[in-house]
Amino acid sequence: MVHGGHALARTPQGEVVLLRGALPGEVVEADVERSRGVLRGRVTRVIEASPDRVEAPRHPGLDLAFAAYPAQLALKRDVLADAARRAGVVLPDGVPDVRPSPRTWGYRSVVQPAVREGRLGYRREGERVVVPLDDDPTAMESVRAAWRAVAELPPPPGVEEVVLRGTEAGEALVAWIADAPASALLDGAHALVRAGVAGVARAPRDARGRFRSGKERLAGARELRERYGRVEVSVSATAFAQPNPAAAGAMFEALAALAPGGRRAVELYAGSGVGAMHLADRYDEVVAVEVSHELVARGRRDAARAGLDAVRFERGDARRASLAGADTVLLDPPRAGASKGLRDAVTAAPAATILYVACDVATWARDVAAWTAQGWRLTHVEPFDFQPHTHHLELLSRLDR
Repeated sequence: MVHGGHALARTPQGEVVLLRGALPGEVVEADVERSRGVLRGRVTRVIEASPDRVEAPRHPGLDLAFAAYPAQLALKRDVLADAARRAGVVLPDGVPDVRPSPRTWGYRSVVQPAVREGRLGYRREGERVVVPLDDDPTAMESVRAAWRAVAELPPPPGVEEVVLRGTEAGEALVAWIADAPASALLDGAHALVRAGVAGVARAPRDARGRFRSGKERLAGARELRERYGRVEVSVSATAFAQPNPAAAGAMFEALAALAPGGRRAVELYAGSGVGAMHLADRYDEVVAVEVSHELVARGRRDAARAGLDAVRFERGDARRASLAGADTVLLDPPRAGASKGLRDAVTAAPAATILYVACDVATWARDVAAWTAQGWRLTHVEPFDFQPHTHHLELLSRLDR
């Protein structure tokens, strides 16, 4: 298995091919084509199955669901080892085991199915066809209840996708991604609230990404509260929050224990500041830098409600944030990782410690290798499984001068 959920296989002629739907040791048939100079394909029939193979649900986004969960953790560990080896990263204590998700099903607090002919479902990777589903087995119960409500009260015409955000307390929010104006959606939004959904919002479709063109409340609540580790924060259907609160909470607790403490810490790509809040008792001041107006405003309210006076939010681009006086820099970037300019800025800062949270194994390995070449030393790495049955892996690491 290699990064991205592919199995590295060979044709009978010995040519390498990257396959979706295969496990190490299996013999399979597959539809294969050349893409960007590499043979790629998807399994159509398993001839010799791995003992780790299990029956997978119809959900097309679960690219490891055909493997038993212990095997998934082992495969993710192998992918981490392979990525580190390729980048020349020395893991301080060998290849660590992946910390499993507290729940292997029913863990997701947010999903975004597409709407086709009144039904909800997901697209296969690289395809436009939507696979209709009656349920999402990865979603927590509050999200599944909202899914059922939406299915019973189909979205009005013009709604292309639906975001469902739930909490462990049993509440849920809905956001419709729609070209239709708000006036055409109000009756349906109020009907969902009467059916038990806490609130409904609307956002116009935008090819650049969801919510890039704004959003508006249609009915009910704008946000809910959820606990991540030691802090309770507000969440909405229209802004990012980690989709597995239980697994993310364990990672944030580990982050707090890993931090050396000091006078000042700066968190880049802070989101609503959950990481910064977990460092509040380890530093005199924690600055959380985030570009989103909504997340900064929410983080300020959450920190004030929790009495975390040490946490201060700054709205701005993480790549241009001031790191003056920082003892520790905490980064939690998107999948693209840290840019070269940002890596250089962190090295030029006075900080003695980097705490790096990464959601992509390959970019994590690239960034750690680059920092190592600049004089840093990787002293800790711990992988967490935030998204069982997918290839995704979250990494918590520490680097010291």
